[in-house]
Amino acid sequence: MIGKLISGVCLAALAAGCASGPPPEDAPRPPSMSEPDSREQCDTTSVQGYIGQNYSDALRQILTSQSDADNARVLKPGQPFTLDYRQARLNIYLDEDGRISDLRCG
Repeated sequence: MIGKLISGVCLAALAAGCASGPPPEDAPRPPSMSEPDSREQCDTTSVQGYIGQNYSDALRQILTSQSDADNARVLKPGQPFTLDYRQARLNIYLDEDGRISDLRCG
């Protein structure tokens, strides 16, 4: 008798769990992958002439401004860095002597 009662309670609990509730809210949509504004990208065309020069914080500001980048990061040989891509970021690659070896957006 008690076994039938427990079975009935379990069955009722399972049926209650399957009952439909209110519909779920729509999940937020991911950002659009459409072509970004040119203002959101940096352009290294005008700063390639700085390759080979000694790096300084003042030069970083000049490179950031002239490439229309929002910000810049300096990457030294052997230094770990994230692989996240940011269109408006200037990457300043340095060689072992502290000279600029490459300039790339991303």
